[in-house]
Amino acid sequence: MYDLRDYLDRLREYDQLTELHGAHWDLEIGGVSDLVRRDGLETAVLFDDVVGYETGLRVLTNGFDTPLQASLALGYDPTTSLREAVSAHKEQGTLTKALEPRTVDAGPVTDTVIAGDDVNLLDFPVPKWHADDGGRYIGTADVVVTRNAETGALNAGTYRVQIHGPDEATVYISPGKDGRRNRDSYLDEDEPFPVVVSVGHAPDLFAAANERLPEDVDELEYAGGRRGEALEVVEGQMTGLPIPSAAELVLEGHVYPETEPVEEGPFGEWTGYYGSGTQSVRPMTVERIYHRPDPIIFGYNVSIAPSALSVIRSAARLWDELDQAGIPGIEAVNAFMPGPYFQVVAVDQQYAGHSTQVGMQAISLPAGAYHGRFTVVVDADVDVFDWQEVLWAITSRCDPEEDIQIVADTWSTPLDPRIPPERKQSGDLTNSRAIIDATRPYHWRESFPEDSRITDELAAALREKFGDALSGGDGGVQ
Repeated sequence: MYDLRDYLDRLREYDQLTELHGAHWDLEIGGVSDLVRRDGLETAVLFDDVVGYETGLRVLTNGFDTPLQASLALGYDPTTSLREAVSAHKEQGTLTKALEPRTVDAGPVTDTVIAGDDVNLLDFPVPKWHADDGGRYIGTADVVVTRNAETGALNAGTYRVQIHGPDEATVYISPGKDGRRNRDSYLDEDEPFPVVVSVGHAPDLFAAANERLPEDVDELEYAGGRRGEALEVVEGQMTGLPIPSAAELVLEGHVYPETEPVEEGPFGEWTGYYGSGTQSVRPMTVERIYHRPDPIIFGYNVSIAPSALSVIRSAARLWDELDQAGIPGIEAVNAFMPGPYFQVVAVDQQYAGHSTQVGMQAISLPAGAYHGRFTVVVDADVDVFDWQEVLWAITSRCDPEEDIQIVADTWSTPLDPRIPPERKQSGDLTNSRAIIDATRPYHWRESFPEDSRITDELAAALREKFGDALSGGDGGVQ
């Protein structure tokens, strides 16, 4: 049974975990986690002795910042190479094998069960992550489990969860998401909406809940399939929904249709902005809290610097979907910003219009369709994992008038900071996309000037001959 504590042991083994004591829940946990990522410190942070709370009530952040952390979290061979991590996730993580969860009577998470008037979400060191957040957010790397009232299908997604009182929390779900459809299937019929929110769990569960899987794939079954063993769950006392038995801290309850809405947000989202502002949301009444001894809240504080996990997932799934769509010649895919904001595809051009086809497919497939900005197509000789080479290709092989296509009215989100307020209020959640063709023009590619880069063979020979001198004695040129 794999859990978050196993992952912490692996991080310690690879010197990827720092333990900090005495931080305050108000801005300090969020601020430190932001600095750790922005400064490239390559460590997860486990906060203990949070001001105002007992020792043992902990918060984990920065758990996916590096390729090494992400590969450990996803169960792949450890690597510090982003290229290798993307390739591993393409080959292993995009397979939608499924194993139905196995229900057990009890697990570590049922060590303590809090009910009724004893429920108090503020008994735990929930951070206020950013200065202008509307409150304290307990759910940022969570797994929110819901069921569709009509079909019975389960969904596990990641949706932000804000505390509004001892037993009240809002679950904000963007339009178009499975969890939103599940919510509406109950509330539109004036029925209570059952919800389970795990806020501490093994990292592969968060990755599964946050993955853009086909609609018919159950995220908990997918997580078990990737592990090669069924996920153990216990049945929630109030909802009957599955709860990961090895989770750290879980909330269970209902959103009741008669409950008055409260103001949710704003929250500093993964875009780097308070993009969605505030909205009226019916809160969840938390009727049970389950937790292990010394529980850990798993936090995923967003920043303008993307985590390795967000890049790996975005790039690997788009690469796999392009292959599955039958597009030939795809050599590599990378993403330089979170999600599909800035995706780069390398293609070995095989026919006229090939690069255009790649770009149009990339913004249409599930991994690239939602809330994107720029999709860049480059030749196979460009290293998509080297931003300098990508910019070189854009500036030298792309003519702005001929090679940039603008596609209007594409799928976006309330989190998009570039959609004007009046359009958001009208429900027009669309944006435009730019497809940048930075390949040699196919019809005269043979006449395109040769580049002056040294060959791979010469580079290898020079590293072998002069590596120690050029690298300051560490054995090779980096």
